Amino acid sequence: MDKRERRSVWVLGLAGLGRNVGWGMNKVFTAAMLGTLTPSTQLIGSVLGAEGLFGVVLNPLSGWLSDRTPTRIGRRRPYLFVAFPGAAIMLMLFYLTKSLTLAVLATLLFYFFQQLSPTPYQAMMPDRVAEKDYGEASGILNLLWTLGNLIAFLVVPLVYEMISHVLGFVLGAAILLAGGLWTAFAAKERPETIRRPVRHSAAALRSPALLKYYVAQGLWWLSFEAIASFFTPYMEHALHGSLLDSALGMSIFTVAGIFVSLWFGRLYERHDARLLLGATLVLFAIAASTGLWLTTVTEAFVLLFVAGLAWGGIQVTSYPLAADMLRQHLRQSGIGEADAQERAAHLHGALYGNANLVQSLGLMVAAPLAGQVIAVSHGAYQAMFLVSIGSSLVAFLLVLWFGKTEVAAKAVSSGT
Repeated sequence: MDKRERRSVWVLGLAGLGRNVGWGMNKVFTAAMLGTLTPSTQLIGSVLGAEGLFGVVLNPLSGWLSDRTPTRIGRRRPYLFVAFPGAAIMLMLFYLTKSLTLAVLATLLFYFFQQLSPTPYQAMMPDRVAEKDYGEASGILNLLWTLGNLIAFLVVPLVYEMISHVLGFVLGAAILLAGGLWTAFAAKERPETIRRPVRHSAAALRSPALLKYYVAQGLWWLSFEAIASFFTPYMEHALHGSLLDSALGMSIFTVAGIFVSLWFGRLYERHDARLLLGATLVLFAIAASTGLWLTTVTEAFVLLFVAGLAWGGIQVTSYPLAADMLRQHLRQSGIGEADAQERAAHLHGALYGNANLVQSLGLMVAAPLAGQVIAVSHGAYQAMFLVSIGSSLVAFLLVLWFGKTEVAAKAVSSGT
């Protein structure tokens, strides 16, 4: 990848950074601020659960539509121009209102706009980047996405608590808006990807390899969210830590993911992606297993650093892998190289829509399942790690089942 192409990937990553700032702020502030307006935990839980419901509907729908939206400025960018300003406005409205009705409405509309953008945005990378550079591009993008999480988990709360509540929200909304619009204005789509879609090619999205990929992705997100949903009460009740300890721990997890992003991007281009993904899933399961016997906050920080390394590797490897698997399936179906590339370019939205759909399903299942396991274990929050371990290991077995011919090393799949 030359310098010009690399700069274009950094620009593309700013939208993901902005969106993840909004995602993280929702995790940090929404439940607590709704709690100041209503004592009903049932209502708060229902509102928070709507994020996953919007994801189940909008992720595949926006992806499918963006494959079929040939406008003058591109197929993907129109969704960014709508989603990011809408999300930023709703984030500020949520903070400013003192009405429960408006707060709930603002939260629901925030989820709508947030879930409208990721699939069209994710589909821009394989639209814009040469196949041989998917790994490096994924590493850069994951670094910026994870940096967005860190800003939301650490920087915004510090500004909120130490300087000004309103300034914390203004900062978060400004980064969300600026990142999204910077990408929307500057990340031009290639002219050949803006044409009307090729017909009769959607069956490639249901290839055996991709079906296994979808299920595996749902499982590794279930594994992550089973821990994330109950990590703060685990820190407080099992390890006798504090809310600040929990925030610091998640920041350590996030920094570890940033640390390995570029490295795994390079590894992806040199090694069998199936083995890389399988190894990181096993490492994540091993890290989760240590949570069953931890007794101190310091030990938890070590666990989170190792888990963050593994999670960063999972994210960097899995994102470009979907596009590689689609294109390789089309090649193996007997059509020519040029035709395979053209067909794949008009399926990336639907591809990542399906992937985000199963991700949303995994997130929806994780908290209720982990909560039930904790309840059966008489309130032992350590039991949440059992859900994470099991999900990671089943995902690992599915990855092995992909088959080496379906997930070859980049050097093989690029024909070099």
